[in-house]
Amino acid sequence: MTAPVPTVRPRWLAPLVVLGLLLSLLWLLTPGQAAPGPGAQLLDHAQRFTPPDSNAIEQALPLHWDITAPGQQATTELRLRFDFPATNASPAEPWSLLIPRLGNAWAIELNGQALASAGRLDQPGDAWAAKRPVWLTLPTVLLQPQNELRIRLRMDTGRRAGLSRLWVGPTASLLPMRDREDWLRSSLPQAASVLSLVVATLCILLWLQQHDPLYAWAALGELAWALRVADSWWEASPLGWPAWGLFVLGLIWIWSGALYQFIAALQFSPRPRWERNTIYVSLLGGPLAYGVSWALHTLRGRDEMAQHLGPLAYGLGSGQQTPMFLVVWMLGTLLFWAVLNVRLAREVWRKPDLSRALVVIALALSLMAIGRDIYAGRASALHYEESAWAKYAAVTLALSVLVIVSLRFQQARDELLRLNSSIGQKLAQREAELTEQHVQVTALERDRAAAEERTRILRDMHDGAGAHLIAAIHQVESGQATRQELLQTLRESLDQLRLNIDAMHLPPGDINALLSSLRYRLERRIQAAGLRLVWRADELPLIAHFQSQQLRHVQFIVLEAISNAIQHAQGSRLTISATADPTHVVLEIRDDGVGAGAGAGNGLRSMRERAALIGAALEHLNDAPGTCVVLRLPLQPPV
Repeated sequence: MTAPVPTVRPRWLAPLVVLGLLLSLLWLLTPGQAAPGPGAQLLDHAQRFTPPDSNAIEQALPLHWDITAPGQQATTELRLRFDFPATNASPAEPWSLLIPRLGNAWAIELNGQALASAGRLDQPGDAWAAKRPVWLTLPTVLLQPQNELRIRLRMDTGRRAGLSRLWVGPTASLLPMRDREDWLRSSLPQAASVLSLVVATLCILLWLQQHDPLYAWAALGELAWALRVADSWWEASPLGWPAWGLFVLGLIWIWSGALYQFIAALQFSPRPRWERNTIYVSLLGGPLAYGVSWALHTLRGRDEMAQHLGPLAYGLGSGQQTPMFLVVWMLGTLLFWAVLNVRLAREVWRKPDLSRALVVIALALSLMAIGRDIYAGRASALHYEESAWAKYAAVTLALSVLVIVSLRFQQARDELLRLNSSIGQKLAQREAELTEQHVQVTALERDRAAAEERTRILRDMHDGAGAHLIAAIHQVESGQATRQELLQTLRESLDQLRLNIDAMHLPPGDINALLSSLRYRLERRIQAAGLRLVWRADELPLIAHFQSQQLRHVQFIVLEAISNAIQHAQGSRLTISATADPTHVVLEIRDDGVGAGAGAGNGLRSMRERAALIGAALEHLNDAPGTCVVLRLPLQPPV
């Protein structure tokens, strides 16, 4: 018997996974600060010119346009000055410019000469959105002791437009900072997107295989989040603004709904109705809040009524970058998830479970990161340079989903192995029972076959040799039979007995062997009866479906026809012929006697019954002179 497959659940797995999630989060959110090398200059002040007002405004950097001028669309030019030391008039090493963040569309000039640009400055809401650090090598021929950078920016409402502090100086001095910014703003978000896509693909494959709703919701949520994180480094969006912003918010709504369904599928306690209704209201309220806020923004500034509606659209303070209704929706949704996470944590505390604990920890980290991002994006322009934490913290959710899916797959595999083991044991037990039953049935069948064979032999002996012995007894008792007649009866009985024994050893389906046995046993008896035997037998095909029982019936039919010819025909010649056509083997027993007694008694009836039992056709013909018995044996079994 096969032993059950044990399930291995190492005790160190849970703390190791939790520690890994925490360390990965700390590593992602606290990248090392790269200090600039010698000669690097920080540019943190500029003169800002915003048409139609041509007056210069002293602008401290970073500039966060949604905080500086909430709800306004504008194109701004910023001028920054830096020195190029005279000792580096012909530097061996080039100088470079590093801008960690700017946008939305931009163009940069050095001392009146264009250096680079991206997006369309004359097209508000253009699909382009600068999201990666800008790294430019400054041509040495353009550098002067006193230099002026001109940066023109197109500012779209609600799109985190602005300009961070700039660094300029020798390339070698700025490379560590450039690598850090690329790693933080490009490489890590790309890795986070790929991780979510890998997890989503794995979940889709598992869902197609097992149709577990947990995998479907995990795949949907991770796919939505992968696209959401891709927006943080994908600069050329497929749609213009604000359509693309609404699409990104839609991804967050999808992720939020899929995450809730994923939590429900993890089999926490049954979710209450108010909780489900709240998540539905949250999902439906997002688009509604976005639409109302954008409509109020569109009205703002058009007429006196719209001026009064402005505070509703952007809040009571000047520090709001996002429309008021949308901010309320964000904070309400965040509060709901915080309450939900506390409830889930209490459930895990009461009934510990690794998968649910991972979700609670990862969700708590994500909520803290999202809350920090909401605050940092609206509290002060100083946070403009900082990268959002949510896209990194949500990596812990992707890792948690990956671990949970792996654990669930392992559990399903262990359950399948246990099921297979149980089925194997049951099959082995059932096979042993069937084997025992088969042995019993085989023994019964063998006993039955032996009994039937004994019965058949006894019947044949009774019908053949027994009948002749009884006739001999009557002859002796009557005292009327001559010695020769008595010997003839006893010889017939002995021939019958020998034929019975021969029939036991005939090859299946071999009519040639059967006829040869009959000729060998009966030829002297036929001649002793005064008949000349004419034997005409071709080489006959085997009749595959004729076994010993069928051959025994053929033997009796032929023997009965010969016996009738010997006893009753009173002829001088007996002709036995055997031929074959495409469908039958044909046996003929013909005599040239009087023909009167050939059909008397039970002999002919017995022959017909035996022919019917083997599917053969029997004809009894009264010729002049004599009698002919024709037996047709089919080569194929009847359908």
